[in-house]
Amino acid sequence: RMAAKQPLSDVEDGLLAHLNANAEIPDSRSFASSLGVPHKDVEDVIKRLTAFRIVESADITKETWVLTDEAKGYAARGSPEVQLVAAIPPEGASKGALKERLGDVFDIGMKAAAKNKWIGFEKGNKDLVLRKVEDTRDELQEQLRRLENGEVIADKVIDDLKRRKLVTKEKSIWYSLKKGPEFVAKRKTLATDVTREHLKSGDWKDLEFKDYNYGAQGQPIAIGYSQPLLEVREAIQNIFLEMGFSEMPTNMYVESSFWNFDALFQPQQHPARDSHDTFFLKAPATTTQLPDDYLEKVKQVHQSGGHGSKGYVLVSLLQLSQRVYNLRLLSADMVTIGSEMKQRKTCFVLTQLQFQQGCYTS
Repeated sequence: RMAAKQPLSDVEDGLLAHLNANAEIPDSRSFASSLGVPHKDVEDVIKRLTAFRIVESADITKETWVLTDEAKGYAARGSPEVQLVAAIPPEGASKGALKERLGDVFDIGMKAAAKNKWIGFEKGNKDLVLRKVEDTRDELQEQLRRLENGEVIADKVIDDLKRRKLVTKEKSIWYSLKKGPEFVAKRKTLATDVTREHLKSGDWKDLEFKDYNYGAQGQPIAIGYSQPLLEVREAIQNIFLEMGFSEMPTNMYVESSFWNFDALFQPQQHPARDSHDTFFLKAPATTTQLPDDYLEKVKQVHQSGGHGSKGYVLVSLLQLSQRVYNLRLLSADMVTIGSEMKQRKTCFVLTQLQFQQGCYTS
């Protein structure tokens, strides 16, 4: 049985001491078993020492029988049949009580224990399970532990374990070892930094430093996050794009009040129409490129209502609609360059065709 887990430094010391005395280790798996440690620990030490050229290793590849997860549980806690017998008190126990205590192990243990004639039943009461033996030797647990430790098991035993689906064949790799060109009986730990204690004691003069690994990954850089308003703007942008609207640069684009305000049925007294929110042009100050029929429909809704609306009861829609201005949308970033106003951001423009085909037509 494996002993308590040893530090890898102890495993390394044991391996180097063995090589120093014997020059080679023909089988790392047997060596791990002799130390009472998992082969994985020995394998980790071998890889480390090989990197420093302290040892040289050669792979040994073989197909071996390994325990299934179920078998590992039996190796640790005992076989189902022995667990069952141990759970039966001298006066016996009901099947229900045993099943509740043992869980999934109960059914398997009942079959195996009955086959071994370790249990019986009270006459006339098949529900009461009685012990027929006082002591039981757990041969299954012994076999599983031997196999787990890498020992050779008889073919007949392997066949029984295969029948119970407790072992499976896997390709295993272990190693043969010999001294490397940089072999030492005790590996000296290389320093990675000069500490304050080294400087105070003067030990830094005798330190051997680990080679600097220029290919090592650096520490992750803490980066910032998106600004919340930018995330909201991007979300709104994606919504409009998914609806079929077009996105276009507007740093030199102008639009009439009709398409930007009136066709959207925005009130004529809305503050967005004021000069401090909208940049109107002096030349050209108005536009004549408005569709008369559609202008009349929008005018009618504004002044008299329609489609369930009372309208705004306002006049002079045509005069306001003809005004031309630099297009400005909410959150647009405006900067002054000399006396000119330019936009740096991209904003949405609803084309004339989209309005004509939209729900605002009557």
